Amino acid sequence: MRSILPWHIPVVERLRSSAQSGSLPNALALTGAPGWGHESLLANAAFALLELESDQPPHEFAHPDFRWIAPEGAVIKVDQVRRINDFAVQTAQSAPRKVAAILDAHLLNANAANALLKTLEEPPPNTHLLLSTPYWGKLLPTIRSRCQRYHTASDAAAAQSWLEKQGISVSELEFAEFGYAPIGAQLGKSDSEQDLTDWLSKLPEDSLAAADTVLNGDVVEWLGRWYRRLILHMGGQSIPGCGIGQASLIRFADEIISARRQIESSNAANAKLLLQSLIVRWLQLQRRPAA
Repeated sequence: MRSILPWHIPVVERLRSSAQSGSLPNALALTGAPGWGHESLLANAAFALLELESDQPPHEFAHPDFRWIAPEGAVIKVDQVRRINDFAVQTAQSAPRKVAAILDAHLLNANAANALLKTLEEPPPNTHLLLSTPYWGKLLPTIRSRCQRYHTASDAAAAQSWLEKQGISVSELEFAEFGYAPIGAQLGKSDSEQDLTDWLSKLPEDSLAAADTVLNGDVVEWLGRWYRRLILHMGGQSIPGCGIGQASLIRFADEIISARRQIESSNAANAKLLLQSLIVRWLQLQRRPAA
């Protein structure tokens, strides 16, 4: 049986109840804070509506009444949505309803979003579009207005308890760096990611090698942790040896956000170059020579 995260259970049960009562909307948006497992929620919701059980990853699950769409690189393209639109007008073959699941719907490019609107405006009967995103505000207003939103509540205490049950020990500082997001913390700790504070203290030794270490993992997540670590530093949880003034730190934090946004939103972004530029800039602010 497919496992489900405890904080997703209320949302999935609500969807299942709506389906059983015949009140399930055609367009649904599954939302929650980043790092709370929105991909897992989307998969569990889709299988619940199909009334099927499978341990297969959703992108590998082949079924005539199911489609799974995920970004190709940094965006969801119009051709992917056209396949969804073609699927929507077909008749369900064996499941009680057809389900199309769109992961990271905020990454729909302009053409894809406009193509999706055509189906959202006149959804075929017995077809349900599930849009999953941790960034509700990035969806077009016209798309948001046509979706009924199912939001996962964030509960830091429940997340910490869940991590402990997984055998993962996370300090309060580390948990804050991960934005109190349990899935981010789980992945970071499971991958034996280097401690961020320790990484910052060793940058002068070999800054370019330090960049390569980060590039082996999730650069976007790492930049998010770096940004939050600066906020914690300014709040009193100091980074050892950091002598950068607050105004400069705030400007540098903006540079981190800009780099992260470029990597998230463009297939052409050079993550290595952006990360190396941040490291060199950090060392310049520290008035230390870059290695």
